[in-house]
Amino acid sequence: MIMASPSIFQMLWGKPLVKTEFEKAVEEDKRCLLVHLQNPPVKNKILQKIGIRRETVQSLTIQFRISEFGSHKIIDPIRHAKIYTDEDPDNVGRYRIALPPTFSVCASFMVILWNTQTNRAFVPPDRLRQSLEISPGYYQIDIILTVDGKPMHILRQFKIGSRADDLIWVKSN
Repeated sequence: MIMASPSIFQMLWGKPLVKTEFEKAVEEDKRCLLVHLQNPPVKNKILQKIGIRRETVQSLTIQFRISEFGSHKIIDPIRHAKIYTDEDPDNVGRYRIALPPTFSVCASFMVILWNTQTNRAFVPPDRLRQSLEISPGYYQIDIILTVDGKPMHILRQFKIGSRADDLIWVKSN
């Protein structure tokens, strides 16, 4: 029983743990809504002393659906997110990645971008569809992170206004 204890602890506290952080990115006149992803290492000193380490996410895929907030009318039924990582020197993104344990943000994906020429917001294209322009209003995004085959749902609201600075994440309930 004593020999098996570290394995049981590893199975319980060493599993991958995907955390999200929502950010509005601002660079000169460019604006976008991003979701940063992290698989933080084990922080507990006791668990570290007995050799428990956070496992790497072997397969991470992301899909999301956008609907109007309130009416729940679906605007974009399912979109496969392109994931950008530190491991991607060309910054072209991938649709499936591995996510090692790290204290820094090592992956992110864009939900909405602001087009400075048209002064409109749009959802970036994926493998199957072109970009989709979205009118000003309040919206809800249902994000499905598939972590090593297990889905994880996250709901969040955002607002699109008539100006680039009005593109914001809204606090969830």
